[in-house]
Amino acid sequence: MNDPTPPTVDYPLPSGEHGAPSPLFDTLRREHHLARIRTASGQVTWLVTRHADITAIATDRRFSRDLTRGNTVALPRDDFNAVPGGIFNLDPPDHSRVRRILQPHFSPAAAGALQPAVAAHAHRLIDALAQGPNPADLVAAYSRPLALHMACELMRVPAEQRARIVGDLRVQMDTVAPSVLVGSSTAHLLEFADEVLATPPGSGPVAALTRAHEAGTISADELRGTVMYLFLTSAEPVMGPTTTGVYTLTRHPDILHRLQDSGDSDEPWDEAVWELLRFHHNSNSSLPRVATEDVTLSGTTIRRGDHVITPFVAASNDPARFKAPHKFRTGRAAAEDPQVTFGSGPHYCLGVNIARMHLRTALRTLWQRLPRLTLAVKHQDVPWEPREFLFTRPTHLPVVW
Repeated sequence: MNDPTPPTVDYPLPSGEHGAPSPLFDTLRREHHLARIRTASGQVTWLVTRHADITAIATDRRFSRDLTRGNTVALPRDDFNAVPGGIFNLDPPDHSRVRRILQPHFSPAAAGALQPAVAAHAHRLIDALAQGPNPADLVAAYSRPLALHMACELMRVPAEQRARIVGDLRVQMDTVAPSVLVGSSTAHLLEFADEVLATPPGSGPVAALTRAHEAGTISADELRGTVMYLFLTSAEPVMGPTTTGVYTLTRHPDILHRLQDSGDSDEPWDEAVWELLRFHHNSNSSLPRVATEDVTLSGTTIRRGDHVITPFVAASNDPARFKAPHKFRTGRAAAEDPQVTFGSGPHYCLGVNIARMHLRTALRTLWQRLPRLTLAVKHQDVPWEPREFLFTRPTHLPVVW
């Protein structure tokens, strides 16, 4: 039986208070299996808010991540979703083939090998922070540059070279930016990928993809599109959690004090990182999928060619799966699996190990060096990105130590 008259809501969704998920998720989850959402382009698509439904779609091969396929879907804008061949626009078995090439560079061992460089950059930035004005903006002094340095280490490109695409990356994350501006930024990012590929690094993920292309394992589109996507996602997704991590831990001093007293053990910090990522996530939205055939989900038929948006922040805050999900608390039960934060199924986030390492290193090093660091303003006065921006994060975070 179909869900009677599913409501239609407008994108962008209303923001929650202080970086919390949109309050609409709770309402929709209680009252409707599925809802409809009207995008900035006027297109209406499905919005899913329940953990069980979101994970079911993510693992169902009848839902495709390839938004460039035939005439099954009209793209609302010419962003990175319009680039053929990128790993996030591929379905298995093509996705699996490209992912196998990249996996060694994003494994737990690779994250461990990258950690000393991240720590060294963190210490250098904290040196400068400690010598500068107090209070200071943590985003400008620490979160942003640390993420950029990590991305450069990972992708094996100089910081000066990568700095040229920072503006284009932000345009890609603006969900209501004019199409002409988005298309221009996509073209610039592809040109940047071509520039890097003209003289590829000798090691790292770009080198691995280049060798795979030369061996005939991946196509030219897969090489170019995936390199562009890796540059798009290597820094932005960790910049926000570093900032929200500081914001949240300063609001929970009992948890912060336990972490500071945990000695050399990584486990308490790893546990806190998982909960920070679950609690705030990174976005109120998700990249869309398209149904390749009619699918019945929770009694509602999703037609072939329909878009489906599955915000994993809604899944990670579903009270059917997480006890008191709106509370930040470490030590959750094993059944409250926080990994849904990084997705599910074939497109489970490739960068999960590096993201967790980066966040643990960033937060732990910061409070080891500046143990009294806290907010310099009331938490209610911290400014956040506008709701049309893809990532949920403060634009500035004044801190004092």
